[in-house]
Amino acid sequence: MRATQALLALCALLPPQAQAACVEASRSDLVLDGELATDTGRGLVWKRCAVGMQWDAGANRCAGEPYAMSLGEAHDHAKQQGNGWRVPTGPELETLLRDTCDGPKIDGAFPDIAASDFGEGATVWTSTEAIPGMFYFFDFTTGYADMHSQGFQLSVLLVRQK
Repeated sequence: MRATQALLALCALLPPQAQAACVEASRSDLVLDGELATDTGRGLVWKRCAVGMQWDAGANRCAGEPYAMSLGEAHDHAKQQGNGWRVPTGPELETLLRDTCDGPKIDGAFPDIAASDFGEGATVWTSTEAIPGMFYFFDFTTGYADMHSQGFQLSVLLVRQK
């Protein structure tokens, strides 16, 4: 009991920034313009809604339901969008991760990623191969990366060069 009280007293003496274990959910280098988020530091443009959802300007969020797609379907869909849209690489998608205390572990510019939870977390494909036949994905519910075979059904965010 004394050890717990001593620890609490010590924590109270620390400055507030030392007590914070989480970061803000949004970055200042993402410029938002409706359905798009431009990463000025990396020269990337992101669609803010998962494939299958549409940007609702009045509500300032995504509407509809995200599609669960195999990686091949995701690549095909991205190609159909034209203008250089594609499935992001692992390092690109990782730039959207945030160490938030509560809620999704993704930048706040992507307000409805939780809809991409098809029962195993808000999982989103990358185009980066982990081992032959297995590709990385990020779970924006937990902030973890893992891998699946390309036939598995996950959500997709699209990106292109600026």
